[in-house]
Amino acid sequence: MAFDFNSLDHAFFMHEAIKQAELAMQEGERPIGAVIVHRGKIVGRGKAEHLEKHSRLAHAELNALLATASSLYDFPHDNGVIYTTLEPCEMCLGAIVMSDVVNHVVFSLADNWINPKPMFEIPHVRRHIYNYIGGILEEESATLWEKCRPNELQLIREGHK
Repeated sequence: MAFDFNSLDHAFFMHEAIKQAELAMQEGERPIGAVIVHRGKIVGRGKAEHLEKHSRLAHAELNALLATASSLYDFPHDNGVIYTTLEPCEMCLGAIVMSDVVNHVVFSLADNWINPKPMFEIPHVRRHIYNYIGGILEEESATLWEKCRPNELQLIREGHK
């Protein structure tokens, strides 16, 4: 059966990422969660774990990628999809590209603070990311930020002042 990105239930999978974000928020982290979908099933979950792992590298997207490392290693370029509650930063987008298992990025909130969109000017990035869409359940993700980090939500929405 051929892969059809548009037939995926983006809202369902984003709800699953939001559940990860809620867990992160309950642990005092930024409310960022991610899930990776392969062949219509969630194969990896991640949440922000900076405090728990005492690492600034413990982003939700990286944690989700690491959770799928062994199970998807043999499926390069097989249309994996990452759903994340915040547009991936440059580090996470680079890891997504280099993982060779995720070719589609779906996010909830656009990040105008970090603004990773210029990375798409790099030909290697454009070759690896087939779909890059945002705004899926945006207000649900924004509500989590409003509860715990309203000043950061303003930066995310408006960018640097």
